[in-house]
Amino acid sequence: MNLVSGPAGSGKTLLGLHFFHGGATVHGDNSMYLSLEEPRANLDKVLGIFGMEMAPFESMGKLILLDLGELRVADKETGTMLGFGELQDFLRSSLKKNSVERLVIDSLSAIGLHYRSMRDLREELFLFARFLRETNVTALLITESLENAGLTRWGFEQFVADSFIHLGMEETKGELRRTITIRKMRFTKHDTVKHPLRITQNGIVVEADERVV
Repeated sequence: MNLVSGPAGSGKTLLGLHFFHGGATVHGDNSMYLSLEEPRANLDKVLGIFGMEMAPFESMGKLILLDLGELRVADKETGTMLGFGELQDFLRSSLKKNSVERLVIDSLSAIGLHYRSMRDLREELFLFARFLRETNVTALLITESLENAGLTRWGFEQFVADSFIHLGMEETKGELRRTITIRKMRFTKHDTVKHPLRITQNGIVVEADERVV
């Protein structure tokens, strides 16, 4: 269970698409990407811009890209989107049916709109995390962080994850600079340095030899 967070424009969705696409094309994993906010057309455009071919792998069932906008559950009282329970019901059958090994959920922030209290949201997220572990998929969960308001949207998403990657947008000499920091990675000795991250024509590139201070 891996978590990626960051503010708007930091590269969260692109990182998720790299994980999704590379899982199938490089490692041979059946990969599923669930989008709760971006429509399919926008994601297809991003994949095309960065040279990530979909069609042949999609036809083989290696890549499954779903826009869950059509599956949003309209609550009569709140008018908000599906919660973790509905998402779990959907995944219980679809993961097994498609032999999914990699899963991206973009984003947890959208699901959180379904809940009236932080207590309910926290409890449901922890139950959902337990369900995902039982499926034995490698999951990448995406959440947002607000400017100057903590590392994640609600402040507790990182506690359910085995790894936590934070993407930043920092102002340096009058311009915004993207950064990446591995905040947590269980059972692994990992780099804790904040590195520059660039988005090139080939996608995300981490400047591993540089640090942001």
